[in-house]
Amino acid sequence: MGTPETDPLRSSRESGLVDAVILAGGSAEALDPACPAKGLFPVSGRPLVAWVADALRQAKSIRRIVAVVPSDECRGPWTELVDEVVICDGSFSENLGAGVHALSGDLMLAAATGDIPALTPEAVDDLVAQTLARKVALSYPLISRADMSEQFPGSQRTYFKLKAGRFTGGNIMVGDPRLYETFKNLTQQLYDTRKNPLAMVKMIGLKFVVKLALGRLEPRDVEMKLGQLIDAPCAAVYTRSASIGADVDKLADVAPVEQVLER
Repeated sequence: MGTPETDPLRSSRESGLVDAVILAGGSAEALDPACPAKGLFPVSGRPLVAWVADALRQAKSIRRIVAVVPSDECRGPWTELVDEVVICDGSFSENLGAGVHALSGDLMLAAATGDIPALTPEAVDDLVAQTLARKVALSYPLISRADMSEQFPGSQRTYFKLKAGRFTGGNIMVGDPRLYETFKNLTQQLYDTRKNPLAMVKMIGLKFVVKLALGRLEPRDVEMKLGQLIDAPCAAVYTRSASIGADVDKLADVAPVEQVLER
């Protein structure tokens, strides 16, 4: 990690660069029970994580890449695309921490899941550029339903309604690595409750949830709520690059993604 005097946001704004962590573990039960980790599930002839690592390697805004996998069994030719492989078979938060600690901490960090094989370098660079321009400690991408449907026909996603329309979240967040130690428990809670509406209500408050349900939320509402949760400035970043949210969670997700990759 960097020294106490290090300001990752300032360093990244000056250089235009961030580091990256790929979380390539997780269960592949829904895809192939025999696969040792979700990131190793093959799509269009390559492991999911290989596609993600390739996109990050080609992105102009990425300096170093660390991949977190659950065991040495997960190593393979794809590791040539990253700078370091870290072995950690813990919770989402623990795996993220392993990646964070493997880096110097002097730049902002792009944390990506290893299951977005259609990710493009341009999508990464756009998210990083928008985050640095907003001068925030954490950003989270939003993708419109229209863009997702147009770019990945047949893709099945979970959407939420804002005043501007229906959106889904992306699978990369850009943030200050110093946030991790203080808010690692919150990170795990947010991950655990992402698909549990009742648990999410307890975390983020009924008023926010009601506004979300009625489609009355503005992007600023999302930014303020997340900022309250982590006690740092946040930004909800709109992106037209649906590839950043086209994850492969189940077999039904494979065909829409492979159609894009084969094009």
